[in-house]
Amino acid sequence: MFKLIRRMLGGSPKEPSSQDSFQQLNEVAPLKPSQEGASKENDQKNSSFIWREAILDRNERIAGYEFALGQKMQSRIMDKSALIRRVYDDVILNNLAPLGVSSLLGSRSAFIHLSVESLKSPKLEVLAHPNAVIMINPRPIAEIDLDEMRANLAHIEALGFKQGWSINRPHPEYTEFLNKADFIEIDPAGLDGIQLKAMISDLRAANAEQKLIACRLQTSDDFQYCFENGFNYFMGPFVSSRENWHPAKSDVNFMQVFQALEMIRSGAEFDAIADCLRTDPILTFKLLRYINSPGIGLQQKINEIQQALLLLGRDRFYRWLSLLLFDSTKPGYHENVLREQALTRGRFMEMLAGKGRVPANANQLFLTGLFSLMNVMLGQSIDDVLKQVALPEAVASALRSEASAMHDALTLAITVESGIGDMAAAAAQCDVDATEVAAMLIDALAWSQQIVAVSE
Repeated sequence: MFKLIRRMLGGSPKEPSSQDSFQQLNEVAPLKPSQEGASKENDQKNSSFIWREAILDRNERIAGYEFALGQKMQSRIMDKSALIRRVYDDVILNNLAPLGVSSLLGSRSAFIHLSVESLKSPKLEVLAHPNAVIMINPRPIAEIDLDEMRANLAHIEALGFKQGWSINRPHPEYTEFLNKADFIEIDPAGLDGIQLKAMISDLRAANAEQKLIACRLQTSDDFQYCFENGFNYFMGPFVSSRENWHPAKSDVNFMQVFQALEMIRSGAEFDAIADCLRTDPILTFKLLRYINSPGIGLQQKINEIQQALLLLGRDRFYRWLSLLLFDSTKPGYHENVLREQALTRGRFMEMLAGKGRVPANANQLFLTGLFSLMNVMLGQSIDDVLKQVALPEAVASALRSEASAMHDALTLAITVESGIGDMAAAAAQCDVDATEVAAMLIDALAWSQQIVAVSE
């Protein structure tokens, strides 16, 4: 099928890369210009990138990630031809297939949005995993060959995928398929309370094992409403919103952490630094747990603070001590998402080191990404955070949004993870190959999950 598509698109017989697919797509279906020309142009530049969005469970922990084209792009392609939808799906699959899903999942789930036309794609065999879920948007039933649909769903099930459907209203014509799905993603925005409760009741009655995902939730009130109505999973802007946000409570003495960080930066003797930390057994325990995590990759176990300082050195020890500033006693979704987001951002920036115009100092790039969310975690302004901790001037300057190559790298990291802004322009500003960005982000995400698993 993909060979046929490439012939129809005039492509070469070689296996398409994600960039090839997007260029083909532009030739066949260029985005229509509009009055918001600049905005549309940015959409076009960014539409070859896939976005990830955190999905929370009822314990307010990250249960998985959804991978898709941007929401504007998703809605735009629904009215396109089957061929065009298939090529858009090819962009997603060509980005994800080389990475493998199992490497980034751990115990979490990956939700991959595809159209019904791509359920037989050979790329799916590479991504098959028990925790991978293919999410499908219903199309007008008159356009669907029901026998082919049944065969396609049986095919992805045989490969080992779970299946789900993404809906924003009842679809009685799809009852046969919805009732058998493992997941149903519902956008409650267009439904009143009675409609939503009726839809949930019908779905539960047909399949009590089915998991319901509430998507595009805007506020913590939306989250609470869907939680009370029995949804299993939750996603949307509310996850990172600062609405009703309060600084996390922790059994780690933050002032002692700041003091130790200052001592490291000022060149204090290792014995003095170790003595500062050794007086707090909880802090010591949590720090050693981080340092001995698989993400560090040490060949021997570290049992003492001074041993850690000697083996890691000042810069690496500094970064792991900084993680304790994200510690909280009873983390909710804000804390859980912020911690993983900060780790992922720091790791992503570290992986940029030395590429294009990005500085080669990987450690400073990591600290920039990590501390870029410290103000949110501590409920303080970034200036107040910088008054309490001694950071390298290049890092502090980037955090103050002062123009520099380090700040450009931070801008790219924020743009990549949020899907907001012109990602192509941000990559060009850093002189980084945009086609590598998605892979780097997912690698960073997999790494951060290793570290988070240790703390949990």
